[in-house]
Amino acid sequence: MKTLASAGFTFLVKFIFLLGLGIVLNVILTVVYWDNIMAFVSGDKMLLGSITLISVFFFPFIWFFISKKEATLSAIFKIVDKNVEVLIGFIIDKFVREENKDKLGDYMGVLEKQPKIIQIILGFFFEKIDFFGEVSQLLKEKDYSNEELKVKMLEVTKEKELFEEWEPSFMTPLIFIGVNIGIIALATRFL
Repeated sequence: MKTLASAGFTFLVKFIFLLGLGIVLNVILTVVYWDNIMAFVSGDKMLLGSITLISVFFFPFIWFFISKKEATLSAIFKIVDKNVEVLIGFIIDKFVREENKDKLGDYMGVLEKQPKIIQIILGFFFEKIDFFGEVSQLLKEKDYSNEELKVKMLEVTKEKELFEEWEPSFMTPLIFIGVNIGIIALATRFL
């Protein structure tokens, strides 16, 4: 649980940072290109003004989704980079019932009872790896105990080799900063 709390903190910090960056960037763009917006209001340069206006109001929403995705990737990478055993142990302990014959039960109901940040992290993880499908497959082979399932699922998860693509990078936000600024700058230059 401590690992998930740490990943949740990572998620919050990166999400707030990137979203804040997007909002501040668009406030600055609004101030810098205020003349474009005023030209739209006065009816002088409608196309340039509308592109500027739409960009500074639309891009913060896109920043919201990019921030969420990047923060989720950072949180997941924090877990799987060094603590994948802890994550799998947590999932097996929380979601797989030793006393239940099929052992899986209502895993979506259990997921909904988790804190929101853990739901986001686990939801993303479950999208990338069909965790419960793999558990079901293993249980068809043999009636594994939860401890044996942890070992088997650790092997299955490591075989997927998906972790490298989850490694956080600042390239996506940098590219998006360039696009955010570039649209308005190019419109101002050529219109």
